[in-house]
Amino acid sequence: MKSKSDFKIKKLLWATDFSNESKLCLPYIKFFSETIKVKNYALYVLPKFSDWVYEAAFFSNEDLHNEVEKTKKKSISKILNYNSSHKLNFKANIIEGVASEEIIRFADSNGIDIIFAGRRGISELEQILVGSTTSRLIRNSNVPIFVVPKSKRNATVSTILAPVDLNDFNLSELKYSIILARQLKARLYVAHVSEFFNYKVPVLEKDKLANLISEKISNVAKALNFKIDKFFYDIGEAALKIIEISKREKVDLMVMTSHQRKGIEKLFLGSVTEKVLMASEIPLLILPSSYTIP
Repeated sequence: MKSKSDFKIKKLLWATDFSNESKLCLPYIKFFSETIKVKNYALYVLPKFSDWVYEAAFFSNEDLHNEVEKTKKKSISKILNYNSSHKLNFKANIIEGVASEEIIRFADSNGIDIIFAGRRGISELEQILVGSTTSRLIRNSNVPIFVVPKSKRNATVSTILAPVDLNDFNLSELKYSIILARQLKARLYVAHVSEFFNYKVPVLEKDKLANLISEKISNVAKALNFKIDKFFYDIGEAALKIIEISKREKVDLMVMTSHQRKGIEKLFLGSVTEKVLMASEIPLLILPSSYTIP
């Protein structure tokens, strides 16, 4: 029987709309392809409008069919061009529907291990009230989402930071980060930030807590026959401290878990992962809150 440490990342999906943000994923997909043996899929979802929209635009069924087929051929041609220009080997897929729903459905039915998506530069309020395709994926996907921000940096992953949330007793982000670091031959740093707010905690108690957390993390790594390169413990506002650590240590990727909130709770609370995603210039690989390693 296979253990969780035997899990291999084998299939990657590029969820593209051919925007500049989406194209930023390509160098990272190439890095994964060159570092580990993976099968690459590309998916473009054509919007599917209601019938009354086409009627209002005076499209005949034949014209509409021809336009859809023409767009599909152009989209496949674009993906094949990326194969050539970036030395990739995507299996191109074009589907009609709602982008986030079709991407999730495709990933589930094809056994995708990671979905790559670009991050649009829209405001936090727009993310909350409207939501981009990427934010919908983060909230609803069963597959980890690799989100690439709009920042210029080398598309390499030599150092990974896993900020662990001790409310998740499974420490899924830590276990996944260990597997990822092993496959990419990357260093792994782990961080935990305690939010005590206005409570005063004696220095000795802080040190004791840091040691206990470090021991717990080391035991998880030891069980997976892995050694953590560095452990960071801090106190303060979690998202801010995580970003500070990532910049100071010049990490290439962060692995975090999405704690999915919806409706009014999301509007006023958000999550540490969402705050880091909005502010960070470093790519985030976001695990679904219920994710378990296959």
